Amino acid sequence: MILEPPGVSQAADFLATVYFDELWNVAGARFGGRGREVVQARQEFLDHHRDLQGFYGRAASAGHAVVNAVWA
Repeated sequence: MILEPPGVSQAADFLATVYFDELWNVAGARFGGRGREVVQARQEFLDHHRDLQGFYGRAASAGHAVVNAVWA
């Protein structure tokens, strides 16, 4: 899937304004686990969220498109 520059800008704007805790409060409970497992999962997803914020922010600033690939 190719996300054209306007879509990249929309994604960057969304990631820049959404609070991770709001996303986690909605989806985090679905991961199950206990104690340390939940803390570790939350930290991993927070790290991914920050990486995505940086990646999409840089791509949007440069006017780049983004190619998304999924391997199943």
